Amino acid sequence: MGIFHEQKRIVNRAPWPLTVRFDGSEMTIPVGESFIPSMVWTYALNQNPIMGTQDAYNPNVAGAEYLIGDPARPTKYPIDPLTPEQVDAQRNKPSRYNYEELMEPKLGKRDKIEVKGRKVSRYEAAEPSLVGTDRND
Repeated sequence: MGIFHEQKRIVNRAPWPLTVRFDGSEMTIPVGESFIPSMVWTYALNQNPIMGTQDAYNPNVAGAEYLIGDPARPTKYPIDPLTPEQVDAQRNKPSRYNYEELMEPKLGKRDKIEVKGRKVSRYEAAEPSLVGTDRND
């Protein structure tokens, strides 16, 4: 990763080595405690979330749990190793977002959605070909 003066102490919470790509270079973070350049910290977090923990409505880097912990702030970024249950859950999630929460229905049967400046039903919103056409043809 080149020469960096300021290093940050971190903890890899996963039972496998993690990788971080920064500025065209890739580094491996071993299991347990290690050091990375401090400017790589947010990249390491973004690239190593615990899958399924990020709030889909808050895509901020602070809106999820991560495989990397910070010993200086363990309440915000825990340092305890993942449990076997967390590891299994991590492997079974397709994305960093919590899709169960994201896919919960938020609209009632008669609620309208605004698409292209026009209020349409959920049915029309699901069928983009219907938006902006006259269905009386």
